[in-house]
Amino acid sequence: MKELEIQRSDPSWSVLQRLRFIDFRLTWDGRINRGDLIEVFGVSVPQASLDLREYIARAPANVEYDKSRKFYFATPAFKPVFINPTAENYFAQLTMSEHDESPSGLHGVLNFTPPFDVLPSPERRMDFSTLRTIVQAIKAKTAIEIRYQSISTDLPGWRWIEPHALASDGMRWHVRAYCQHRSAFRDFVLGRILDIRGSRPAEVSPERDEEWNEHFRVVIAANPGLAAGQHEIIERDYAMENGKAEIVVRRALLFYLKRRLGVEDGVDKSPNAQQVIIVEIVPM
Repeated sequence: MKELEIQRSDPSWSVLQRLRFIDFRLTWDGRINRGDLIEVFGVSVPQASLDLREYIARAPANVEYDKSRKFYFATPAFKPVFINPTAENYFAQLTMSEHDESPSGLHGVLNFTPPFDVLPSPERRMDFSTLRTIVQAIKAKTAIEIRYQSISTDLPGWRWIEPHALASDGMRWHVRAYCQHRSAFRDFVLGRILDIRGSRPAEVSPERDEEWNEHFRVVIAANPGLAAGQHEIIERDYAMENGKAEIVVRRALLFYLKRRLGVEDGVDKSPNAQQVIIVEIVPM
């Protein structure tokens, strides 16, 4: 009993993962037993029992035990306490489970997976050693010389950059860096870095990257040109309240957000083609 009390006051990382697993199974499958914990985590029978007792001690109203079926079932009053039960989190687990092959991978977390598929994105070439060197440069605050193929030039060229962050536009990854050639902070597509040579101490602080450090509050709304029913479903789809939704984004990523929303400056589209509009963009 003393061990149980220690876990309740300060659960270890491994215990916390199993408590989250119990929460997840009860949320999406509605039931769990010791065998589930043993199968996914490889723990002993006594440890699995201890984990379930620990969960019940923390959330006694969440579960009830059925002796005939030998399962713990979620009660009508069930409320997750260790996970955030959003649809987005479930879909993330679902899509990751398709590619996980480890014995205790996410496919074990999901007891039941409905038939599903995900539209594949075109593969973007990204060299492992290039990414590793960039991550190390960010950590060490060093400049590196890269051979880069810009889309605006015919041939690649060498330039010194000072990387300080990574960013994704949803389709490809960039490194955010100070370009010594341009004397400005810019985005460099990782797949267009052909080679890296040399390193030296960085000279410019990332704090000077105003576009990266400044955030905007972007307010979106359904296109007023839509019919009433269409307008209503767009508001529901984007979880809008009082007809609006807010997105917080770095200024450096604002261009990519507009592109994802299909909002192109100076381009007129039909309401069906541009279902969402940007109402305002406010610096934070």
